[in-house]
Amino acid sequence: MKFKILLILSLVVKTMIAQDLPYFMRFSDDHKRLITGNRESKNVFDDTKIHDFDFRFSQTDYLNQLTTNYNTKKDIPASLYIDGVKYDSVGVRYKGQTSFQRVVANGKKSFNVTMNGFIKGQDHDGYETFNLNNAYEDESNMREVTYLSHNRHHIPAARSAFARVFVNGVYYGVYALVQGLDSEFINEWFLSNDGTRWRAERSVTGGGGPGGGGFGAGTSSINFLGTDTTLYKPNYTLKKSGMLHPWQDLMVASQALNQPALSQMYDTLHKVMDVDRALWFVAHEIMFGDDDSYINKGGMDYYIYFDKETGRLVPLEYDGNSVMRGMAATWSIFNKETDVKFPLASRLLKEPELRQRYLAHARVMFNEYLDKTTIDSKIEKYYALIDSSVNTGTKKIYTYDQFKTAKTDLINLITTRRNTFTANTEFKRIGPSISNVQFMTEGVQDKTPDANEEVIVNAKVEVASGIKLVRLYYGTGFDGVFERTDMFDDGKHQDGIENDGVFGGVIPGQVEGAYVRYYIEAIANDGAGTASYMPVGAEHDVFIFRVNVGKSNFNEVVINEIMASNTTTVSDQDGEFDDWIELYNTSSQTMDISGWSISDNPDNLMKFTFPDSTFIPANSYLVIWADEDGLQSGMHANFKLSASGENLYLVDKDIKIVDSMSYSTLGTDIAFARVPNGKGPFKIQTHTFNKSNDLVSANDDKHIYILKIYPNPAKNYFIVESAQDEPIEIFNSYGYKVFEQNVNAKLRIDTHDWPNGIYLIKSTNQTNKISILK
Repeated sequence: MKFKILLILSLVVKTMIAQDLPYFMRFSDDHKRLITGNRESKNVFDDTKIHDFDFRFSQTDYLNQLTTNYNTKKDIPASLYIDGVKYDSVGVRYKGQTSFQRVVANGKKSFNVTMNGFIKGQDHDGYETFNLNNAYEDESNMREVTYLSHNRHHIPAARSAFARVFVNGVYYGVYALVQGLDSEFINEWFLSNDGTRWRAERSVTGGGGPGGGGFGAGTSSINFLGTDTTLYKPNYTLKKSGMLHPWQDLMVASQALNQPALSQMYDTLHKVMDVDRALWFVAHEIMFGDDDSYINKGGMDYYIYFDKETGRLVPLEYDGNSVMRGMAATWSIFNKETDVKFPLASRLLKEPELRQRYLAHARVMFNEYLDKTTIDSKIEKYYALIDSSVNTGTKKIYTYDQFKTAKTDLINLITTRRNTFTANTEFKRIGPSISNVQFMTEGVQDKTPDANEEVIVNAKVEVASGIKLVRLYYGTGFDGVFERTDMFDDGKHQDGIENDGVFGGVIPGQVEGAYVRYYIEAIANDGAGTASYMPVGAEHDVFIFRVNVGKSNFNEVVINEIMASNTTTVSDQDGEFDDWIELYNTSSQTMDISGWSISDNPDNLMKFTFPDSTFIPANSYLVIWADEDGLQSGMHANFKLSASGENLYLVDKDIKIVDSMSYSTLGTDIAFARVPNGKGPFKIQTHTFNKSNDLVSANDDKHIYILKIYPNPAKNYFIVESAQDEPIEIFNSYGYKVFEQNVNAKLRIDTHDWPNGIYLIKSTNQTNKISILK
């Protein structure tokens, strides 16, 4: 049993160390925060310009085919020029519900574009699916793009921009260009695309109308329909699944949301549903008055994703053309809290602590989004961008005069929404302030722990009404369930003096190499239990540290020589001049490095893993081509080297560091090699590809002696050695000088209080990099 537990822990650690972050998840510059969302969209979704989608249909009856195929959702082929780039045989069809049915025949219909519909693997900027939405019910043409641009700060939401659409030479007008909620979308927001994706659907019977009717309220609103999973299938369309029992996963989450007593709901629900993200989701729909939404219709206009990596359900925003209009401007800030057909509102907003979490998120959104200067400026910018293109469109749903008036209407509606929130007594409450959050190990601030070593977290918390409770939430990995524990201000939890406003809490020891996320919740003693979070994003904007990675017992194999810009020196088996890394076995016996890894990323030490039967004979070399070309035969890594400098790490099967090195800027066709061979410091010299680095000819001796810096990455100290007495300066990633001193042969530099990150070490004529990784 002990062996099985150790094996499971080893696999968990390897998964955490090997994972690449999705696009919308990133570390802060100092590596103290892990942030999800709030990244600019580029390329085809750059919303600072209008993109062109120019369709060319060869079929004479293409309009009739598009209309006929609407119900079957069958694509027809067309050539497509995207910003001037031609693609053959993309799949095109009409899309939408009321936006299709209520627009005149051959008018400005919405389009779904599938780049690989007829040509496998075809994409544009990495995207296979695009939605071109016709802005039905949006005279301003700006609602959906504006809405989604804000959503992406805190919840998974599609990228969006504006597009001019041309069909066989006819300019239709301006469309909202919106990313499809496909596998690529999931990969950009989640740790894998191996879970299950559904679209909620309207119920088979029942009428339409606002607030539900035939739109799925009560059936496809994450309602509990019973334990028979077949009851769920008519109400949700399964788009993709990598799970063995996807409908069981949906049923279990629905049951956990709807059946337990409110006082017991969270304990079960947070393990099968991302409750925090669900509250952000509801807050976005309510704040922006999203008429086509879960919170108004219940079904159809939202997706669900079951995340295999965390085992939790997540609601996903879909369709934002009907936000900020009509009666939605005066919706209650707790819209649908009494309607049992909408359990994400009626259940979550009725549980007192979750209601306060929702309000805390709404306050953050209000300050970020509804600030008059910020949102008015965005609307004015979008208006100026699309104005002339809207005017010249030939397939208008609304007149140009309506478009011009709609800008003012939109701004006024947002003002009404702002006033609705500020008039609410609960919303106006002030939560505790949380500051000076820090973690400590053995009493040393920012000292990363070793395996199984507990960490103390402190925070300053204060509010006029007094503090009822402070909690520390913590979890391992980059996403997933959090545990929670109380924090204290009693002078007994390494929190300083009793009642000084500094609270202390403990994160238990974790396994070697684990990433540990944490955030703080503070609840005021004001009767309502008004809550605040730090960081304000709560579960998806967190503090993070990493448990130290150990040193390997293997020391026979070293990183011996590299070339980061190879243009003419040595080619691979296909005649290509690629970057390369040379390993050297310093021992007198063959070394089996199968399952070892080499990486240029300290957050993904298993970036390239050596295949089975990878051996280095005694006193011999192994060359890895760093060219991102795994399709070629031979040893080709899935990363390239940066000529401007970076770090390299060699780790064994247990993800313990065998060897590491760093380098700064290297010139073209210049090698960086250990001299003496296999054991000395790195020096710039002529390459000695696949052989000893010891140059024996005086004419060939082109060594340029540089600083020797080790260990790299460093934790609490590193050593700088120099062959001559010279000054050095060290700068952090913000360009601030953090250290200055002369090196006389050897200098030990204490870094125990330095934040994690990359630092530049500048000497008289060199610049080197070092990573602080605790």
